[in-house]
Amino acid sequence: MIDKLRRPSTWPLYFTLLIYVSLIWMQGLSSAMLQVLQEIEIAVTMALGSFVAGGTALGGGAVAFPVMTKVLGIEPSTAKVFSLAIQSFGMTAATITILCRRIPIYTNLVLLALPMSALGVIISLLYVAPIAPRLLVKSIFSFLLLCFAITMLLRWWRKAHHQHSAQKIQPSTLRFMLVAFIGGVASGLVGSGSDIALFALLVIAYNADIKKATATSVVVMAFTSLIGSAMNAWYLGAITPQIESYLLAAIPIVVVGAPLGAYVCSKVKVGQLVSFLLLLILLEASFTSYELYTGHVLA
Repeated sequence: MIDKLRRPSTWPLYFTLLIYVSLIWMQGLSSAMLQVLQEIEIAVTMALGSFVAGGTALGGGAVAFPVMTKVLGIEPSTAKVFSLAIQSFGMTAATITILCRRIPIYTNLVLLALPMSALGVIISLLYVAPIAPRLLVKSIFSFLLLCFAITMLLRWWRKAHHQHSAQKIQPSTLRFMLVAFIGGVASGLVGSGSDIALFALLVIAYNADIKKATATSVVVMAFTSLIGSAMNAWYLGAITPQIESYLLAAIPIVVVGAPLGAYVCSKVKVGQLVSFLLLLILLEASFTSYELYTGHVLA
């Protein structure tokens, strides 16, 4: 009983209420709800994306980017900026849930990854993204999703063969920082990457506990998204009125969906969710393979 009283589990609720109050202050409740209705496709997309972001090692961009580019016909550059921006809300809310509910993370690895991931996303936004071909960007995203799929299949194989996860990890500092940097560069290109890269490294190379690896990757991606979004908003001026419209429609969704995903991940098995994600990855990879084979960009 005492532990329950000490646990600040209501903090995510306060954070959610703060976001809603901010929306009401900026536009008024009726205007905010109207925005959700006007951008209903984005709101529905992020309802699933935010849950995925909080409950798995995939950011909300893993759903938002392919849906926006292949289904809604939105430019990859716009989808990337939106993915980073919306994750700065949703994954931060999920991170607060992780910390407040004391969900275990690999703290030493978070401290190693944060500065390198931040450096990677900054360099990517300034120097790499402006010259990266459109099809290359979409191919990188598909490669990241395939890495996640391979990681989950390997984890399933280890579990089937009763291999126990490592609760403590002492990684190679140089390799871990390099992967965090590469993940940051990918995040600047497609709006996601640090979370997937770190999750794959932890599970494949170190046989990490999957829940701790997931929570760790969420914390790192939240920080990376905040850095990338700050660069886009105040230095690059990449937050267009169209993206602002998408954000106003999605923010009320993600600040609920991401903490809910983090909570569910900590309480129940996520096998069905992972199976659904693997199906999405297969579909997305099939579309990109078609584009690479024919040279025809679908969106």
